[in-house]
Amino acid sequence: MPIVNEIFFSPSTFLVFAVLADLMIGDPQWLYHPVQGIGFLIETFEPRFRRRIRNKKWAGIVFALFIIFLCTVSALSLLLLAYRIHFFVGLAVHVLGIASALSVKSLAREGWVVRRLLQKQDIEGARKRVSLIVSRDLSHEDKQGILRALIETMTENLSDGVIAPLFFAIFGGMPGIWFYKTVNTLDSMIGYKNQRYKDFGWFAAKLDDVVNYIPARMTGILIVMTSVLFFKKTKQALWAWYRDAQKGPSPNGGIPIVVFAGAQDISLGGNCFDQSGNLIEIPHVGGQRKELHISDLHWTLIFHYTCIFLFLLFIIVLM
Repeated sequence: MPIVNEIFFSPSTFLVFAVLADLMIGDPQWLYHPVQGIGFLIETFEPRFRRRIRNKKWAGIVFALFIIFLCTVSALSLLLLAYRIHFFVGLAVHVLGIASALSVKSLAREGWVVRRLLQKQDIEGARKRVSLIVSRDLSHEDKQGILRALIETMTENLSDGVIAPLFFAIFGGMPGIWFYKTVNTLDSMIGYKNQRYKDFGWFAAKLDDVVNYIPARMTGILIVMTSVLFFKKTKQALWAWYRDAQKGPSPNGGIPIVVFAGAQDISLGGNCFDQSGNLIEIPHVGGQRKELHISDLHWTLIFHYTCIFLFLLFIIVLM
């Protein structure tokens, strides 16, 4: 029995079952997602912390720590309650709690859907679909702009939506993964450098940079390894990482993008507009080829699945 317990209840087993559950179930639109609950808490408590603490930086620090503590303890309490009800109820909640924080299926689904729309020359349909998952204005983008936005989003979120959550689940299980998702959600909601959030959201943005530091570089390594497996331009991927990874505003988000672009020998980046019509200046990064093809999106999907498989394989071997 000790061997059986070691196999079936090790951290790596939880992660494998969670990824499989996410691939099968994904994020049903009819089901209330925990991230929506985190968003509700952020919107509810932000005004109260702003009113009670005059110094906006300190208000943002205390607010972020409060939300993180509340969400992490809630996840831990739910897990302990589930195990108290029954051991196998606890196992199910543990696996599903990890799976619900992953974006394995949801990211891939968008890639497959947009790929099919573009193959049918449905530019407007593809534009609307990608607009749902990116923060930029795509209303005037052509096929090239659509492909660029989706490829950049999918590669960046391979780290934020899959590898980083799994990394924290290794050490903290379900509470660990929801600690990460809370930090990530805080950054996405208040981690802006505009007038409203440059002080209040400063801590949330910096903390997100810290927690993503290792996972982003792990994702870069996984992309490089995938490029070796499929005989892509590995040297160019490494050179793009060295040359371009820190050209963007984030110390982490650019790594998966530039490494994949180098491996595929495509040029990503370039100026775009946000939802308010403001110009966002982004340098060109990656490879040499300017024109993007639907096949590049297909390779994005292949890299997506392969990187996740390699990550799980390493966890199984190491743990």
